[in-house]
Amino acid sequence: MRDGSGQVIAALNVNCHAAETSVERLVEEHLPLLLQTAGDISADFARVAAVPQT
Repeated sequence: MRDGSGQVIAALNVNCHAAETSVERLVEEHLPLLLQTAGDISADFARVAAVPQT
């Protein structure tokens, strides 16, 4: 995830049982959700950074 200036500030992870989850399932089902969530969180950080702090 990135802050409002684009600097990397955090990471997300997905954990699963390798014997029960195929690479195809990870790429097709889990990866899009992970990327969307990271984008949403990054957007939240950018919004917070845009608010004047007093």
